[in-house]
Amino acid sequence: MDFGEGEGITYRTSNNMAGGPADLTDWTSDGEWNKQERALFADLGLDLNGPQQGATSCHTGLFPNPASSAVNWTMQTYAPTSGAGGYTVSATLVDRNYHIRQRIDRQSVINGITYILDLTRIGLSPNELYRLYYVVSNTNGLVYKGHGDIRCTPQ
Repeated sequence: MDFGEGEGITYRTSNNMAGGPADLTDWTSDGEWNKQERALFADLGLDLNGPQQGATSCHTGLFPNPASSAVNWTMQTYAPTSGAGGYTVSATLVDRNYHIRQRIDRQSVINGITYILDLTRIGLSPNELYRLYYVVSNTNGLVYKGHGDIRCTPQ
């Protein structure tokens, strides 16, 4: 798994402010996903390499990063496309070998969510990188998909 250039994460403080270098491949709309990435969401029944309804539909990020105990993953959604109601968000946290460490299954979202990932409870290893993949859909299909990387630090 390629975690991107530099340190592979986008640094954010506990107040969700920029805290260092940014990985420009994190927390944006992704293009084509490989077979292992698509398999993480096979149960959704979506064409994950099909067209997205628009990256302007969502904004997401995670803070603090790096972190030792817990992180806040936030997603802000905007007005759904015509006739599509709200959104459904699914996410999967994996290690560098695509082993699933945590799943967030089909959460209904109208305006946005904040989800707390308890890194201690999940049992992540210090000084290791992990990736959170996410998929947003509505009744019209795939809205947005992407990923962001997390560095777990010693407590």
